[in-house]
Amino acid sequence: MPPSHAHSRHMRLLAFAAPFKWQLLGLVLLTVLLSILAMLPPLIMRAFIDRVVGEGRRDLFTSLGTCMVLLPVTIAVCGFAQNMGLSITGWRFLFNLRMHLYRHINGMSMRFFGKNSTGMLVTRLMNDTNQIGDILGSQTMSVISDLVCASFAITATFAINWRLACLLVAILVLFALNWHLNVGRLHRIGRSYWQSFDRLSGGIQNRLAANLAIKSFGAEDREQTSYRGQSDESQALQYGANRAHNRFMMNTMLIQSLGRSAIFFIGCAMVLRDEISYGDVIAFTTYAMQLVWPAVRLSEIARQFQNFRVAVERLDDILKEKPEIETKPGARRVARLSGQVDFENVSFQYEPNRPVIRNLSLHVKAGETIALVGPTGCGKTTLLSLLLRFFDVTDGRLLLDGVDIRELDLRDLRRQYGIVLQESMLFNVSILENVRYARPDATREAVEQACRIAEIHDFILTLPKGYDSIIGTEGVLLSTGQKQRLTIARAVLSDPAILIMDEATSSLDSESERAIQIAMQRALVNRTSFVVAHRLSTVRNADRILVLKNGSIHEAGSHAELMALPDGDYHKLYNRHMSKGVIEDYGEG
Repeated sequence: MPPSHAHSRHMRLLAFAAPFKWQLLGLVLLTVLLSILAMLPPLIMRAFIDRVVGEGRRDLFTSLGTCMVLLPVTIAVCGFAQNMGLSITGWRFLFNLRMHLYRHINGMSMRFFGKNSTGMLVTRLMNDTNQIGDILGSQTMSVISDLVCASFAITATFAINWRLACLLVAILVLFALNWHLNVGRLHRIGRSYWQSFDRLSGGIQNRLAANLAIKSFGAEDREQTSYRGQSDESQALQYGANRAHNRFMMNTMLIQSLGRSAIFFIGCAMVLRDEISYGDVIAFTTYAMQLVWPAVRLSEIARQFQNFRVAVERLDDILKEKPEIETKPGARRVARLSGQVDFENVSFQYEPNRPVIRNLSLHVKAGETIALVGPTGCGKTTLLSLLLRFFDVTDGRLLLDGVDIRELDLRDLRRQYGIVLQESMLFNVSILENVRYARPDATREAVEQACRIAEIHDFILTLPKGYDSIIGTEGVLLSTGQKQRLTIARAVLSDPAILIMDEATSSLDSESERAIQIAMQRALVNRTSFVVAHRLSTVRNADRILVLKNGSIHEAGSHAELMALPDGDYHKLYNRHMSKGVIEDYGEG
């Protein structure tokens, strides 16, 4: 990576620390003070040995002894203040970073979530931010402390004996060489490991989310084998990273041990030749270790710094992503609309030269119910995604109450819709909170009324805690039909101008479906609705039925009008599946 690119990544991330600049400055000054205080004991010890013991200066005994006692107390108090400041500032920084990242991810378009797994995003949001928080907090202060101590120590060692100090510098060069030869390998292996960890996390998330399907198909052993394969890959990379780090640390400790021995023995030889005093050797050796240990500690946190670099790159990869769909500046704010929808020569493609919708035009009056029928891949669900502006049209315009939806505030636009999908979107909270998710300020009475319309109220009352019952992750404690009715109740509660139902009743038994359809007909007065359905009963009740083929409207009309076309696709389709009541071969598009 070019240095300028890496620098820009770090600067973008450091911008999150700007609100804490004064707290950080105070912590830096406190760290410098602590580091200087920590460097004084060797000088006091040297004076004690050479002056009090060697020269018999008993008048210095009390003053030097007092300094030796007060210094640790002062260091402890300042250290406590530093640790508390680091903890508070670090957590506030981490909180801000995570909130910004979460808000950024939530603002991304559907294509972003299609190419990034949930497990990977959770890893970035939690693990990678932790790596950055650790380095920018305590580790950064440790580096500052080590730099101050090293500056003090190198000055002191040259003041004590320049020849020994030159030997010490040679030892430090070996530390630097060891770092230079290993840092690239540590970074490459660390990045590969975290990429494998992303894949492992994504796989775990998918398996846990699909546990019902896994158990239904008896696929536990197969999934266990797949998980083992991903785990083995991650473990092998982690083993490689640990081996590289341990080799690096072995070299570091070897240099440290041999260097300390060389300094000590050469210093003792110089004492025997009366070139320096024994107090000088003790002070020099102590300062040498205080100069060497920062190098050792830097080696200890080498992997953390490499993980930090990887985390910065991975978070920056997310933060530099721009949402495809955004509210444009000066967008129109709207309240509840009437629900008139117009597709004007709309074309759309997910990938270049592979159109899904082709030059489609459609006028839908407010309050009209439109049923979408067609083979898998014909564009039914894509049309609904364009309505919600999950994607923007490639060509043409999509109008809501005569206004291009790209001109409307995005949140106001999506508040016009109530959505019921084939897959229930439920949370591991109470039934009341799940239904109220559509309208957080709704009263309990409004929630109960919506549940009556969805034919789920009576069932809820049979539960021990009623509407306060926790339903488990993705509603695992409910049947499929019960979960679907809760999502219908949520859509009703939102009081939308336009209702979108994508296979909404496919999971219900016929009796429940009939009851819901009667109730929904009352609730949907003055609401436009788009329905993708397998159920022939749902199709029959629509004001208009659109038969889609290859991204275009192939046939359009009411049930009676389309049945009057004996050679039409709808007529053939209806007769083929009439006895079953379900259009089996026409799935989600």
